[in-house]
Amino acid sequence: IEPDYIEYFYHELKPMIHYVPASIENVTQVAAYVNDKENEEEMKGIVASAQSFCKSKMTEGGMTKDAMAQLKKYEASLNEYMKYSTDSEPMTRLIPDGVVNDLVECR
Repeated sequence: IEPDYIEYFYHELKPMIHYVPASIENVTQVAAYVNDKENEEEMKGIVASAQSFCKSKMTEGGMTKDAMAQLKKYEASLNEYMKYSTDSEPMTRLIPDGVVNDLVECR
């Protein structure tokens, strides 16, 4: 089921490799498929792949490297914005379509 918010690494996860995709419309069928004994080995493989991804990606060094990469992307976006903006216009137009703007200004 598609979440409202995603983590930066979600694009690296592959359906039926790291997770079993589902939607509100088919969640019952997916749950039946996952729990079917005939699919047990496949599910074990998906769980093993997900655990392997987590162990390789979610290390202190890996998360630090990923955080730096995200900051560099953010810096590039800011630099691009500053080329075209000379006022204090909100930078919300940099947020891609479909991404929820949950920024809250401090007052």
